[in-house]
Amino acid sequence: MTADLVRKEFHFTASGMWTEATLADFSRALLAEAKPFYSEGIKMRVLGDLTGFVTQTREIAEGIRVVVQESARLGVVRTAIISDSQLATMQYKRINDGINLKVFDDKAQALAWLRND
Repeated sequence: MTADLVRKEFHFTASGMWTEATLADFSRALLAEAKPFYSEGIKMRVLGDLTGFVTQTREIAEGIRVVVQESARLGVVRTAIISDSQLATMQYKRINDGINLKVFDDKAQALAWLRND
């Protein structure tokens, strides 16, 4: 995870099959790394690289949905996701319905959209 305060961007990577412990660890790290943004009320854009991320269990998917909704409440205004799995993409879009989200095949396209005002 990296926070870029100049560009007002937050980048993360995630892959594989998650457990409750993986989700909890990710959530804690996300809150800690994004603190410079939300503690100052800075709106941010997120780039998530989900290459190798697989379709998750219903419980984990619900947990991810909660994390994303909380992130939106804390200031995420646009999210670009890179994915190499159609199934994972469909699940991610479904559980995150209602946020400004778009999925891409490559990083260059994702960043171009993310940074397009």
